Amino acid sequence: MSNKLLLLLILGVVFFSACSDDDKDPNYDGTYKDSGLELSRDGMVLSGKSVALSGNTLTLGNVIPGEPALAIPVTITGSAVEGTSSNDFREVKVSGKIEGGKMNLTLAVKNKATDIEGTWAVGNLDAGIMATHFTFTTDKEKVKYGETEVAPENVIGFVNGIFGWMLPTFLRGITFTNDGNITASYNSDMNNPQYATSPKGMAFYNLVGGKLYISANITGIVEDIGRSTSDPLTEIMVVLEQGLPFEISKDTEKETMDVYMIRETLLPFMALLPMLGEVMPEEFQNYAGFITDLGPIIQEGKTAELGLVLTQKKTAE
Repeated sequence: MSNKLLLLLILGVVFFSACSDDDKDPNYDGTYKDSGLELSRDGMVLSGKSVALSGNTLTLGNVIPGEPALAIPVTITGSAVEGTSSNDFREVKVSGKIEGGKMNLTLAVKNKATDIEGTWAVGNLDAGIMATHFTFTTDKEKVKYGETEVAPENVIGFVNGIFGWMLPTFLRGITFTNDGNITASYNSDMNNPQYATSPKGMAFYNLVGGKLYISANITGIVEDIGRSTSDPLTEIMVVLEQGLPFEISKDTEKETMDVYMIRETLLPFMALLPMLGEVMPEEFQNYAGFITDLGPIIQEGKTAELGLVLTQKKTAE
């Protein structure tokens, strides 16, 4: 009798142990990417990203501009995943499911109030404020600009003058929304001015360490403009995908905000300058050489800054 009781006891332990193992939550740890990940933000799928899950920590790889590995504490209930990461500037929420070895994740971003948020005009020609921010320093008394030796201050004046006037004719305004999106109001027909607004989900921004980081959703841009992935514009945008740091300087008297890249950030773009003629509006392609010729000046200079002058916050269009 005692042997039978012992056998039943052993079988009972094995049975309940097996049941206990079956009730354990599955282990979802791992890196999700390519076909194993569908990551969306503002209704747009973000491709080329990766998400790693380790225990109750989910890490977004190059998803939030300026935060290449954002670790978010998450709660896992069954196959559902959700969590929040918050700092002084932004709140990031993730929610989704893991099924069949694939993670479906939705990203929601809400920025806290800043003086960047809102719609900005590009320059203000009526007030004599040009739209471009360009300057550089060099030890040379003259630099080669095109085929001519020119004093540095003359190059700076020329570039800010001609492009500072030109930009507002096709780029009217830029809007920074509180969900981390950037949209632009642009002239879609230079011969018969028609203004359009770029959709959300194309470009995103974030503030990190006093710098404005901007990244681009390559897939969304390619789908929106209907171009092939070999298009020169796409090659340029790939550089933006991980997020580029922009400096910010403000003039409270003029109510302007300069957003620009410094020399170290500009250098990787120098090899792409020859493509500008192919991506600029046809009406301005004759001016592409003036920008291309800046390449050697920036490469050989001591410092350089290139960007936009944004002015007079307006009501969102």
